[in-house]
Amino acid sequence: MIKERIPISGDLGSKVKQLMEYAGWYEGRSVDISIAEQYYADHGVPMMKTTQRFYRKYFGLCCEWYLAQKKLKWAADFEFALFPYLVNGIKNHLEDAYFRDMSGCELAEIEQAAGQKCQPIGHIGYYYPAEVWISEYGKLYAKYEYQDEIECFPDVFALIERELRQCKFDSAAMKTVEALDGKV
Repeated sequence: MIKERIPISGDLGSKVKQLMEYAGWYEGRSVDISIAEQYYADHGVPMMKTTQRFYRKYFGLCCEWYLAQKKLKWAADFEFALFPYLVNGIKNHLEDAYFRDMSGCELAEIEQAAGQKCQPIGHIGYYYPAEVWISEYGKLYAKYEYQDEIECFPDVFALIERELRQCKFDSAAMKTVEALDGKV
C-alpha cells in the first residue's frame, strides 16, 4: 500500500523522528516478530536478545521511502529492509544470498570491528543502503559498498540521520510491507 506524501519539517533529528513515525514506529512499540524469528531459525541463526528487541520495535515498518524522489513508479530513494524481505509478498531471491554473506564471511569482519557477537538485520539507507548488523549490546554496525570503514551507531535513528545528512527533502511518501499490512 502506498501512503500519500506528507510534509516533513524541522532539523534533521526531528525529520528522522517524523519519518519513523510515518513509517509506523511509535514510542513503546512491540510487535509480533514470529515471522522474523522463524526466518532466522530456518537459517540456523537463532535471534539474539538484542536482535529480538530491535525487531519488536522496528519490524514491519514501511520499507520504501520516497523523499527527494517524487515519482512513485520509480525506485524509492530510501530503504528500510529488515530480514526477511517481504516486498509485496514476493520473496527476494537475493535475500538468501545477502543473509548467507552477512552471516558468514562478512560477519567475522563485523564482529572483529565490534569486539562482540553480532547478527545481520538487513539493509537501511539512502540510494546505496548499508548492510546493517546489531551487536549483542545493541549497537548497529553499517558497512557500505563505497567505503572500507565500518561505522558504528548507538541506534537506528543515528544511522538514518547519517544516511540523510546530504538529502534535501521536505516531504515523504512511503510503501508499506504489503505482506504485513494489518498484521503488525
